[in-house]
Amino acid sequence: MDMMKIEEVVGDLILIVLHNHEPLQKIGIDQDKIFVQVKGYDENGMWIHHPGFQVPNITGKGRAKTKKLEASILIPWAFIVSLVHFPGAEGFDLPSPFDLNIGFK
Repeated sequence: MDMMKIEEVVGDLILIVLHNHEPLQKIGIDQDKIFVQVKGYDENGMWIHHPGFQVPNITGKGRAKTKKLEASILIPWAFIVSLVHFPGAEGFDLPSPFDLNIGFK
């Protein structure tokens, strides 16, 4: 196996292991290990996809007080202990977001 590079995980489903993730609970990350689809990365951290992030329904349409939107969430590098990538594994390599129910509550 060749040396892994961080850009190879973009678009894939990976396992992120977190440390001292309590501040991330405010955005719904309540576990120290989460499977996520990577949208990208930068000097600040790893950008992940959340298919149904709850936000206030500010349009006033309908009775629901909240609605679900697709979101990209930044996980700062300081919270990330390790990344687990599964290259070539069926369902983990370049997954279709329409076929998977991934992320967190």
